[in-house]
Amino acid sequence: MPVRRIPNSHTSVTGRRAVRNGHRSVASESKLESDFVALMRFEYPNAQIEEQPVRIEYTDEDSKARKYTPDFLVTRPGQQALLVEVKPSNRVADILKSKIQAASDFASQKGWKFEIWTEKEIRGPRLENAHFLQMFRNADTDAETKQFVIETLSSLQPVKLQSLLETLWPYKEDRALGLPVVWNLVANKEITFDLNTKICPQTMLRLAR
Repeated sequence: MPVRRIPNSHTSVTGRRAVRNGHRSVASESKLESDFVALMRFEYPNAQIEEQPVRIEYTDEDSKARKYTPDFLVTRPGQQALLVEVKPSNRVADILKSKIQAASDFASQKGWKFEIWTEKEIRGPRLENAHFLQMFRNADTDAETKQFVIETLSSLQPVKLQSLLETLWPYKEDRALGLPVVWNLVANKEITFDLNTKICPQTMLRLAR
C-alpha cells in the first residue's frame, strides 16, 4: 500500500489510472506520471505498479535528516523491479545528490533498481503507440483469423504492414474488418515492431520469438 496519499491539486493533473483487471488503479500527481503509468501498463501488462511505495530516510548535504518517497515501484515478473522517480527534465538538476544516492542504495538492498524517468524517456512514438494499441489488447477477435494472420506473416517476415494487409486481404473493404485482428496481435506482443517508431504503412512486422 502507498506510504503517502496523493492529495488533490489545483496546479497539476492528479488522478487514477486503471492497470488491468484484478489490480487496483494507480494514482498519479501529474500528466507526466500518468503517461509513465500508461507506458508501463502497455510494456509490462502483468506488472504490479504501486504509487508512493516506500519512505526512505537519509541525511542531506547539510547533515539534516530527511525523508523521501519515490513516485512508483514497478514489479515486473521475471525481471528486476524498478523504483522510479518521474520528473520533468528541467527539474532533474534540482534533485539532491544525497536523495538519489539514498534511493539507489535502498533499491540495491532490496534487489531493485532506482531510475529517474523524464519526458525524454516517457513521451514520444513509444507512448503514442502504447495509447493506440492498448485499445486493441482485449478486443474480441476471431481465433481462426488470428491464426491466418500468424501463418501468413510467418511466410513473409519481416514484411511491411501495408504489404501484409494486401496479402491477407486483397480487397480494401476486407482489410478494414481484418486490421483490428492485426492490432490485437501486436498489442499482445505476438507480432512485434520497433515501438520507438510511429506506426505507419511502412512499419516492418515480425512474429515474436
